Order: sequence, then structure tokens, then C-alpha cells
Amino acid sequence: MLFLHALGGIFGLLLVVAVGYSLAWKGWFSTECQMLLPRLVTYVALPPFLMSTFLQSFDRDNLLHMLYGALLPFTSLILTFSLAWVVGKAVRVQRKHFGLFCACVSNSNTIFVGIPVNLALFGEESLPYVLLYYFASTIFFWTVGNYAISSDGNGDGRERTRLRDNIRHIFSPPMLGFLTGLSLVMLKVELPRFLLDAARYLGNLTTPLALLFIGITLQNMDLRHLKLDRDLVLALAGRLVVSPLVVVLLVPLFPIPELMGKVFIMQASLPVLMQAAILSAYYRTDAEFGALMVSLSTLLSALTIPIYMSLL
Repeated sequence: MLFLHALGGIFGLLLVVAVGYSLAWKGWFSTECQMLLPRLVTYVALPPFLMSTFLQSFDRDNLLHMLYGALLPFTSLILTFSLAWVVGKAVRVQRKHFGLFCACVSNSNTIFVGIPVNLALFGEESLPYVLLYYFASTIFFWTVGNYAISSDGNGDGRERTRLRDNIRHIFSPPMLGFLTGLSLVMLKVELPRFLLDAARYLGNLTTPLALLFIGITLQNMDLRHLKLDRDLVLALAGRLVVSPLVVVLLVPLFPIPELMGKVFIMQASLPVLMQAAILSAYYRTDAEFGALMVSLSTLLSALTIPIYMSLL
């Protein structure tokens, strides 16, 4: 029962992906609509989601304390991303999804899958540590990961990205929403209730729209002819095996509570962050690779999560 409860979040995500797939199969979504969905998530849903999540989850005192506790997840994210970059260069991962490859290996779905899994395994006392890993992962993804994905394809005959474009990609609407939430918490600014409600309503669009888009993308790919190429297999192995192993090796080096270390290991073992697929579509690089990574890693995590739960 513990396993089934923890995996409920994963099966719920896959069910919404299946809804998007079936609606696309019936022809509900035009080309214009498929282009609109990632823009809605990136410009409309994600910024208020990140801002409101920060305001609801942290206050100034525990945020300052968490900056110290986030050293381990930050270190693991940097090492995992670096390993992905080195391996990607060594095996010549395709340039059109090289940055996406590295971002998928390093960043996991720390909220929508991470919360139900850790609550089922460790109880409510694990929630602060879940949010701590989320804090580090969010900063890393919307800076390093966002820039890496936006740079994909620059080596395939495109004009090299200018400095102004690089800055624009880093300070994307989601990153601005994140920085707004961070600033409001640090300055102890309380927003009026109606603004918080509006931000929460818009933020709640993030997950369903992102999952519907992934389902649409998978349907357009015709999965009957799907081939697991080398890049995809390496990225899946990096996300589900290498990433948690890096945290396992780092935990003894940091003076942290035992429960915190176990939560961090579980957080590092989760499937790919769904926003990776949205950004790849938004930047028009390799959206198919991103959608496959999110879907396949989520599906495979139904096998790997029980293994890690048993070990912990």
C-alpha cells in the first residue's frame, strides 16, 4: 500500500499525458494551438506558480537557513550536470538537444512527484527537506538549465546567439517570477489576498497544460515507430541511476541529518522535470526529445522508485 500511494502521483501524471495523446489523436489541436500551449505555460502559468510557491513555502528566516542546507543539492546538481556535459561531449550527443540532454540528467520533478513519494515514505517531517531540494533545483534549472536548452542548435548552421539573447534567455518569464517570489520573501512583503489568489489560479494551469502538451507531442511522433537511440538511453540512465548515485556519494561529506540525506537521494532519483519539454518547445530546439524524456522517465520511475524506497 505504501508503494501504491507513493506511485499514485506518477500514474496521475501519465493519465493526463494519455488524455492529451487521445485528444490529439482525435484532431482537437491545430498547429497554432500546439504552438500556443508552451507559450501559455512559459508566459502565463509558470511565473505566478513559482512566485506563489515561494511565498507559500518560505519565510525570510527559514529561507536564510535553507541557503546553507542547499549546499548538498547544489553540489550534486553541478556535478551531475558536469558529468552529463563530459559524457555528452565524449559520445557526441546531437547538438540539437545537447543542452536539453544535460538539463534532463541533472534536474528532476521535485514537486509533483517528489512531494507524494517522500510523504508516503518518510511522513510530513520530510516536507521541509523536499522544499529545500526544490529550492536548489529551481534556481539551477532556471539559470544553468534554461541557458543550456536555449543554446541548443547554435552549432547546426544557426547564427550564434548574441549576448543580449543569452541574457534574455536567462531572465525568462519563469525566472523573473522566481526572482520576484524570492525578493518578496527576503523583503518580508505580503501581497494582498486577491493577488495571491490570482497567482495561484494561474499557477495551477502549469501542470495540466504541460502534460497535455507532452501527450500531444508524443501523438505527433507516432510511437509505433519509436526507437530508443543512444542519446535517449544515456539520458535516462543518467537521470534515474547516476543522479541519485552522485547524492549517495556526497551525503557522507556533509554534516546533515539522516532523514535529509534520504530525502535528497529520493529527490535525485525522480523523473525529468516536465518544464524541460516545455522549454525545448518554446526555444524550438528538439521538443520530441524533451517529451520522450519526461514521459519515459516518468514511466520507468514506476519501477525505480520502489527499488530506492526499499533500499532507504
